[in-house]
Amino acid sequence: MKENKRLPESELDIMLVVWAGEGGVTAPAILEGLERPLTASALHSYLKRLEEKGFLACEKRGKVNYYTPLVSREEYQRSEGRTILQKLYGGSLSRFAAALYDGERVAPEEVADLQALLEQLKEGNP
Repeated sequence: MKENKRLPESELDIMLVVWAGEGGVTAPAILEGLERPLTASALHSYLKRLEEKGFLACEKRGKVNYYTPLVSREEYQRSEGRTILQKLYGGSLSRFAAALYDGERVAPEEVADLQALLEQLKEGNP
């Protein structure tokens, strides 16, 4: 991602559907994939906005528009993760992890995954 662009929840919901699709996704498929109902006209407004922001490309195939992501899910997650970490936790991974824990029991699998990640980071192989 060229610059840090944060998506509102409604646009992020649309991008999650597009990222899950392969080879382009149509507007009807996006509507079907959304958890919250949206009118077709509202969806088209959001899609246009996402194109203007550089998140989506629209390709006309016959009479149907197909939308493909220009920003990968992983790129967006990295950017958004860095922003949240910096703004809310002062860049501290340990404060972030402590906030997520908040006294709740953590599954042993999650602890093992986190330990494995920390070992990879120590070795310089994320």
